[in-house]
Amino acid sequence: MLKRIKTDEVKLGMFLHKMEGSWFSHPFWRSRMLLDDPDQLEELRASKVEWVQIDTARGIGPAPEAAPTPRSFQPAEKDVNERLFGRTSAQGVTIIRRHPARPAAAPQSFDPLSKDRLPLQAEMAHASKLARKASRAMRKVFDDARLGKAIKFNRLQPMIEEISSSVQRNPHAFMAVTRLKNSSEYLYMHSLSVCALMISLAQQLRLRPEQIQEAGLAGLLMDVGMGHVPQETWDKGAPLTPEEWQVIKSHTTLAHEFLTLGGEMPETVLDVCLHHHERMDGSGYPHGLVGEEISLFSRMAAICDTYDAMTSDRVHRQGQDPADALLNIDQAHMLYDPEIFAAFQQAVGIYPIGSLVRLRNHRLAIVIDQNPDDLTLPKVRPFYSLRTRTFENAPDIDLSRCFGSDQIVSRETPAAWEIADWPAVSAKLLAQEN
Repeated sequence: MLKRIKTDEVKLGMFLHKMEGSWFSHPFWRSRMLLDDPDQLEELRASKVEWVQIDTARGIGPAPEAAPTPRSFQPAEKDVNERLFGRTSAQGVTIIRRHPARPAAAPQSFDPLSKDRLPLQAEMAHASKLARKASRAMRKVFDDARLGKAIKFNRLQPMIEEISSSVQRNPHAFMAVTRLKNSSEYLYMHSLSVCALMISLAQQLRLRPEQIQEAGLAGLLMDVGMGHVPQETWDKGAPLTPEEWQVIKSHTTLAHEFLTLGGEMPETVLDVCLHHHERMDGSGYPHGLVGEEISLFSRMAAICDTYDAMTSDRVHRQGQDPADALLNIDQAHMLYDPEIFAAFQQAVGIYPIGSLVRLRNHRLAIVIDQNPDDLTLPKVRPFYSLRTRTFENAPDIDLSRCFGSDQIVSRETPAAWEIADWPAVSAKLLAQEN
């Protein structure tokens, strides 16, 4: 239900459906969103927007008017010492008995920069917290970009380091978490996903540590120019008009110009912002570069960006199964660098984490881990019996150690089995203990 309220009545937890006035009068690049960031609330109240519409079905509503508080009976005050906590001595001095404070239990600390490998389930808990924190930061980055505020490299560095550490602890957990995108947060969650994919690919290519960090930063910022594109255009369900398509394509040059003005970004990052939509056959934009005219990082970004876009749910289409997305990229071999794609496939696996597969023993399973020695034999978690048509809690199977007693017979699509909201179902299956 939509309600119109004054801006100074807006509170955290409300879903903003519309901000009245010009798109340029409000401080955000999106007009519809869940308001869950105190900084955004302050910016909204300081803006020129006087009225907003909120959707109470998707967030909290305005507080009802409080009823007047009835006056309660107050006993007459006696001696001041009787009003103090404690025991009064004969001399009128209040003696306060204080119980010694119990020492608080020391919380188990976790170093977010630790590189020690963790199992998928354990790392997903850390990755979920990191993704929530990073998505709020990226929301601020996109808002600042639209308003022309400089993006400080040193403010993003800690985020890059934490994502890189998560990828090193387990290369698949952070990606499993960021696949859970909704339309209102797609762009900055997409940025986080591409950041993690760029880091993983850079590690697979054995790049230097400083190059790995730059690859992650490039993935994080390459779509920042979309902050200048109205959400109604980039998330349009219908085909784009030629004019709208030109607006979308302008995000590459806008990002490059904006980040160049800041004066702090590495040249590799600027190049990726400008050229991550170039293609090996010259069919890309904005300059129609061919082959090795495209930089290494931009060729990497083209694959990472395409893969995450293919596997993500959008307003106008359902995301592809990760294995199908790899197959489609492989078939478009004229568009992408084949050597980089081979390394990318090694990084994510022939059967990427979260893929739905059918086993020879007539069960559906989800891929939960890779076997670096043989990508065709991952670790899987069966969850559905095709014989009994029932869900089951079966032990995990390491296909590299079952000596052929079971194997993958086919990739499957969630739609073929009428599994609704597969990203959420897969995340739940990946996170459960077994």
